[in-house]
Amino acid sequence: MPHITQIAVQIVNSNTKEQFSRYVAPDLPITPMAEKVTNITWSGRVLCYRGEPVDFVRIKTALVDFLEWLDKFPTVVIVAHNGRTFDFRVFCNAFRSCGLQIRFCSKVSAFCDSLILFRQKLLNLEKYKQEFLAQLFCGHTYNAHKALDYVIMLDEIMQAALLSVSDFKRHSYKTECQFLQEEFNSCKSKNITSLRPLIREKIMKSCTTENIAGSGLNLGHLRLIFKRSGEDGLVDVFSMKNSLGKPRVTSDKKVLGECNPKLCAYFSKRILLIGVFNPSLKSVCDDNILTKFSKKHFCQKVANGLSLFVSCRP
Repeated sequence: MPHITQIAVQIVNSNTKEQFSRYVAPDLPITPMAEKVTNITWSGRVLCYRGEPVDFVRIKTALVDFLEWLDKFPTVVIVAHNGRTFDFRVFCNAFRSCGLQIRFCSKVSAFCDSLILFRQKLLNLEKYKQEFLAQLFCGHTYNAHKALDYVIMLDEIMQAALLSVSDFKRHSYKTECQFLQEEFNSCKSKNITSLRPLIREKIMKSCTTENIAGSGLNLGHLRLIFKRSGEDGLVDVFSMKNSLGKPRVTSDKKVLGECNPKLCAYFSKRILLIGVFNPSLKSVCDDNILTKFSKKHFCQKVANGLSLFVSCRP
């Protein structure tokens, strides 16, 4: 996820045009490509815009300053163009990393992606990029990579397009939803690899494994649930409600009816436990159990007095 180097906010449709702006020192070096696009450079000590040093703060300070600035407003909906794909994701990850998620959600009630708003309200436009909308509605361009210019231009566009506050509210969604989506994406990237065998064995489709991974479960968790509670345990975990009242994975009876019996059969076949062997006793092994160990290797392990747990998984 990109690191924040600028935060800028302007109140929509306001006569006062109140603004908030901060330059932020990144935690990682800025790439040459990003320097070329944004005109921001970072030496590790000095942050410059177009070669001139600017005042900056660390990310947590910038976020706390922003939250304190929001105190003056009773209800806040944050608007950004293509925000659902980029701005809101970066913002939420920054607040979560700094331990400010709860405080942020208490102050900001919703997000609104103006790109989606324009697409639904103004049909048949040639393009919906903010640069194009600036030319179409306002007749001039702006610096798309300077945060303050970006938000000033977005406000001008929305006023010229006669969008109202009620339009923003109708096309907004709760901030908690975005944080849950980011948590889902993070969990999915960590857990999805372990669940690939379930797709390969045609036990379930990729969309179901992605939902399982995003809910924070990996193959080891599923195996443990099955071991403790069987098929009923898997059904209970998959269908349990999250904080938004939606099922953790799925409550669709058809999906559960197709996947769970196959999943239980998969675990039943692949988890085989062979107990601790006493090297002084003669041990007998079943040819059917030694699927991944040769008899020679098996007997050598027994002779060394080692426990052997055979898990015949892919």
